[in-house]
Amino acid sequence: MAAMLLGSVFLAATLLAPSVAAETNELKGTWSGNWMPKGGVPEAITVELKQDNNGKLTGKFLTPVPMDFSKATFNPKTGVVMLEALDPKSGKHYTLEAKVKGTELNGTLGADDVKGDVRLIKWTFFPR
Repeated sequence: MAAMLLGSVFLAATLLAPSVAAETNELKGTWSGNWMPKGGVPEAITVELKQDNNGKLTGKFLTPVPMDFSKATFNPKTGVVMLEALDPKSGKHYTLEAKVKGTELNGTLGADDVKGDVRLIKWTFFPR
């Protein structure tokens, strides 16, 4: 009985592991969309996410201001991505916390004390 339970747990773990790895791998690329600051107008935003061979997530904001991430994390269990960057010119601190669902990132972007909803779509088509 214990061997059967252990076998079932092992089978479930091996079936789930590839899907988690695929989710993490799918983060790599360019994501664009907009964010709506509270009481403001929509503003375009683009981020580029990279992942090294060890799984470390890095990248940069391309817009609204080009800047590298000072911190980038991904939790494969929850699907939550957290990104931080500091605009070297204005000193503004940007934070993005969003949940990955397929080719979409939905969450919150903050620029200092201004926060708003963000929705990004992953680029999947590149014209020749």
